[in-house]
Amino acid sequence: MLGLLACSQEKPAEVAASAPPAASDASVQPSTAELATAAWPEAFVPSADRLCPRTAAQPVRIYQRPNASATIFGQLAAGERVTLAARTADGWVGFDPGTAQAANVGIFRLRWVRAADAFGGADGCTLPLVTAPPIGCLLMAGRAVPVRAAASATAEVLSTIPAGSYAQVLRQVPVGAAQWAEVTVPGRQEPGYVAPDDVNLSGPCE
Repeated sequence: MLGLLACSQEKPAEVAASAPPAASDASVQPSTAELATAAWPEAFVPSADRLCPRTAAQPVRIYQRPNASATIFGQLAAGERVTLAARTADGWVGFDPGTAQAANVGIFRLRWVRAADAFGGADGCTLPLVTAPPIGCLLMAGRAVPVRAAASATAEVLSTIPAGSYAQVLRQVPVGAAQWAEVTVPGRQEPGYVAPDDVNLSGPCE
């Protein structure tokens, strides 16, 4: 009897050991590529109900990016009226200059002035706060752009730059007669590579 009891006690243990583990939502994690895609700079889309017309109180320089070290775009004349679309935390405001710029997307369509210099006192505007692109060579994504592990069309796709976002360009890599762009990838130490057909650059790029 003892022997039979021992066997009958072992059977449930064997069944439990062979049963598949219960599915757990906690075990389903986003892929590395999904996480990297989410980490790209947010695309800027102007909000029609938050646009703010302002008239310049005095002449000021207009910059390509919200930084006094950026490339100068032109001059805003006293009395000239522009429609502001965004602001930065350090006092710059951006507007669409209304000139042809077919290659530019998202926030790259804006030009920048210091609000205090151009318009003086406060206003009733509620402009969206944005983190503007840094100075340097940037790749603008006019559509969803795959970023590969090497400068080859067959290389693994590490991430995808969302349409309207951008990537910092480290250098351009010649492959045959074409130029791939080597870019930084959020969340990774190694760079990624963008194919020539998707290379649309902004800023000082050598």
